[in-house]
Amino acid sequence: MESSIGSMLERPGLQKAIESFEKSRNVVLAAPTGYGKTVLSTRLVKIAREKEISAGLIHVVPFRALVRQIYEEKFRGAYSSVGYQSMDEVEPRDKSPYYLRELVVTTLDSFIYNLYRVPVAEMFKVVGGRETLGHYYPVLASIMTSTLVFDEAHVYLGAEAATGEEDERESLEFVLAALVYLARAKIPVIVETATMHSSVIARVADVLSRVNRGVDIIYVGERNLQVEGILRQLGRTPSISVEVVEDREFYERNAIEWTTKLIDEVNALRVAIELCQSEPVLVVRNTIARSIDTYEKLKGVCDVTLIHSLLSNRDREKALDEVIKIVERGRGLIVSTQVIEVGVEVGSRVLITDPAPIENLSQRAGRLCREKYKSIFETCRERGAEVYVIKGDPEKLAEVYNKNRVREVLNTLATEVTKSERRVDWRLLSINRPGKVSFTDILEATLPPSTKEPGELYKIAEYYLMSDTTPKTLLELLDSLGAWLSRSSVLLSVLVPPYESRKLNELEIVVVDSSRLFKSELKNGERCLEYDEQGRPRVVLVSLAESGEPVYIRSQLEAGLEELAKRRKLGRLVQSLTRYVKPRGLSRAVGIYLLAKEMCYQKGVGLMIHGVR
Repeated sequence: MESSIGSMLERPGLQKAIESFEKSRNVVLAAPTGYGKTVLSTRLVKIAREKEISAGLIHVVPFRALVRQIYEEKFRGAYSSVGYQSMDEVEPRDKSPYYLRELVVTTLDSFIYNLYRVPVAEMFKVVGGRETLGHYYPVLASIMTSTLVFDEAHVYLGAEAATGEEDERESLEFVLAALVYLARAKIPVIVETATMHSSVIARVADVLSRVNRGVDIIYVGERNLQVEGILRQLGRTPSISVEVVEDREFYERNAIEWTTKLIDEVNALRVAIELCQSEPVLVVRNTIARSIDTYEKLKGVCDVTLIHSLLSNRDREKALDEVIKIVERGRGLIVSTQVIEVGVEVGSRVLITDPAPIENLSQRAGRLCREKYKSIFETCRERGAEVYVIKGDPEKLAEVYNKNRVREVLNTLATEVTKSERRVDWRLLSINRPGKVSFTDILEATLPPSTKEPGELYKIAEYYLMSDTTPKTLLELLDSLGAWLSRSSVLLSVLVPPYESRKLNELEIVVVDSSRLFKSELKNGERCLEYDEQGRPRVVLVSLAESGEPVYIRSQLEAGLEELAKRRKLGRLVQSLTRYVKPRGLSRAVGIYLLAKEMCYQKGVGLMIHGVR
């Protein structure tokens, strides 16, 4: 692994990013998918320590599954002092909620909680109404003495444009306020992306350049519409430099012939059935319900695996293992939601996908033809890659996204593919060849993400971070506004039957957004959770005895479902959970879990929640 990482780090774009980091401390790196941006952190942490830039590095990613993958496949073994932070238990000895290892990979939500004085290791204690900051100062010291890398930044910095969801807008404002705070504190920051609009890149660089900090934008490609857009929006800002780095070797090696076709859903399924007998095929649907429906229709035709966010921890691991087996067998179907867009490398050269904003489509196509799977990669170079975009009404097929942006993408693809006969390259940022167009050209030509000024939540967050206000005051204010610190509200773990086991690693757990879960339960005639006679959700506390044996203590929450379903009552939910955190006579608590009925979880298919599935 070290040799492959070493050769990857020699790429010109990454070398330039290293030089810029040593000089200005602040870098925005735009490079194609598969370029090796993530492994750059293993080199940056060494440089930071050797040159006394920082004592460590915190690598921030949007999803829990990505934390696991980066920790296991890219960081552990490549650096001596490695840790991780997420709700998953990957390797207990390396879990580092206070970021005390030299190289730590963490979820964005965990980072935001920690920065906003709600340390994730003691969230229930702090949010539950006690007059305490927990161990906030150790984690603050870790953040203030680290280099911060925001990986896959398009997911959260362009979130509002991608989904149009109100809670995503809230998340964006808290992240932007955090970037301003870090800039003022002169903490080194690297922002990495493959599919960010020029307006967002310019905005991020502007934020980091405040208080007279230098920022280098490194763009791996050639001068194109996106680079022109960045320069135009920045104007004459002396503290921000834009450098285009050509990497001819990478571009030539990844000069794959992409074929893009618009296709109706019936024919899309027909293509999947025709191709899955002879090669791996990736199918991405925009909702869990649609992905399950597709899985059910195709599972008798080919080897098929299903991936989405409502699978249990054990089923998710099995699904990812099955992806590898499908690739090794050279045939089968991988059906997923958009959770596969970030970080997952799929050994396939064919994608069938629901329509989505151009950034999402390029991320989905970016899962294909990765060098990790050498035989597939060479096949892609010889035969090309195929992308089938399902056409139809965005109101029905792209309900989770900004409909106008999706509609414009479909129209643009119809023009590019059908009329001009130009081929869209879904990986490379710049294409200067006849008959070719990069996805970035389409991205820049279509409706851009919203660039409206930050609102009330941003101002609250900015003031809070610069003050000595307690988290209790902030959370009470957010509670009154029906807002939350992260993209989700409180994440809850749901235990799937059987509820007890002598081995903790045999427990099956689904992590669900609490607000979404309770609202869904209210809509469902036959509810999926266990309740007591008063309609309060049942819970089980899993703890360890002194002998190390797991102990299961059953109880119920103090509030009913109707109250819990109101977003502004989530503080009440957390308070209800706090009394279970430190049971007497036991060595430590492992977790607090809601209980799913047996009928509501189907192996390999996931948690059946009305309105969420």
